[in-house]
Amino acid sequence: MSIERVLELLWEQFGIRSVDFRLREGGSGRYYAYRECKLEIEEFASGVYFGKLEKDGFRLSVEGCYLVGRNATKGVVELSREQAEKWMRGEDLEIEARGYVILRWGDYFLGCGKGKGGKILNYLPKERRVPPP
Repeated sequence: MSIERVLELLWEQFGIRSVDFRLREGGSGRYYAYRECKLEIEEFASGVYFGKLEKDGFRLSVEGCYLVGRNATKGVVELSREQAEKWMRGEDLEIEARGYVILRWGDYFLGCGKGKGGKILNYLPKERRVPPP
């Protein structure tokens, strides 16, 4: 796939018309976001993990959600405090949604989940989850 396809999916899924950074493919469907820099840095080491191209859409990373979330006009699910806490513990949420969505609590973007069968599946990496109370 190509960067053009990722940009198309950002429009289709989240209503994002353009981005103010560049994207590069990192292999295995992973994409990284970066800005041009005058420092001489190896290309493979530049950028933050932006998301992954899946067979059914584009799944943003937590950082990817922060980079584009404020400009998203669709595909954003606002969470209550209780729902945000469940999400951060790695739990799926009982919310009706379709496809990949950005999860937001107030000003915080908590990641990207996949709406399927009356719930949003949690893709938050284990190392980023908080322990249960």
